[in-house]
Amino acid sequence: MRIAISGHTGFIGSELTKFFSKKGYEVTGIGRKDFNRGPGHLAQMIESHDFLINLAGAPIIKRWTRKYSRLLWTSRIDTTALLREALAQCQERPGAFFSSSAVGIYSPEGIHTENKNRLDNDFLGLLCLSWEEEASKARVFCPTYIIRTGIILGNSGGALPQMALPFKLFAGGKIGNGKQMISWMHIKDYAEALHMLMQSLPEQEVFNFTAPNPVSNAEFSSVLAKTLHRPNYLPVPPFALKLLFGEGSVALLSGQNVLPENLQKAGYKFQFPEISDALKNLLQSTE
Repeated sequence: MRIAISGHTGFIGSELTKFFSKKGYEVTGIGRKDFNRGPGHLAQMIESHDFLINLAGAPIIKRWTRKYSRLLWTSRIDTTALLREALAQCQERPGAFFSSSAVGIYSPEGIHTENKNRLDNDFLGLLCLSWEEEASKARVFCPTYIIRTGIILGNSGGALPQMALPFKLFAGGKIGNGKQMISWMHIKDYAEALHMLMQSLPEQEVFNFTAPNPVSNAEFSSVLAKTLHRPNYLPVPPFALKLLFGEGSVALLSGQNVLPENLQKAGYKFQFPEISDALKNLLQSTE
């Protein structure tokens, strides 16, 4: 079996590459230079592959200058459009296309499933919506699935090492008022859930990749501190984040309460449904 992964050098991409390689899959990595060479080159790369996974996109947690905001857009929308154009040119197309989105598509208010939700109309919400619309155009070529990703927790990258560092330095605490929700997922569950979808190709086309038990930032911080045996007493004030990240601070100061309804309907059983078990597995294994 052959899998092509765009964004293969990022945190999730590198973890998926290791995961599928161990299972005997042949993994083809698609990088920035490949996108620069255009859809014809990309078509040659994904030709005769069983699956195409799209993870390309610049990191969200950064200062959103006008230039960087544009990069957030082009690194997602334009790359997805190029993959769609590549699929159109393939003689033997992949059996399915899995394209990333994010839970940032949802409003910070309310509880959201794939089937009952309220979408947000801020920058992140519109970015995710456009990202999904571009990917959905590929459905004329092959089965296409949208993966709305929460905060994926792992040791090798992503949010967790950055979130854990202040606690390790005895300077950890909640962010802002701590009420914002964190819809998270262990990297092992991410990989196993994706593998299950690849094997079953279910009827549902949109999946929230989050654990079934989201938590507030305050609860996350409390569990993180207990897991690391560190204090939890230095909250990060909103103004400090706004100074550092500008408009990008919204990604830290707001959050979404998201449930994986379709994933559970498809039969996935979580290895780490609770944040305490996930953090214990990830952080205590590194001590």
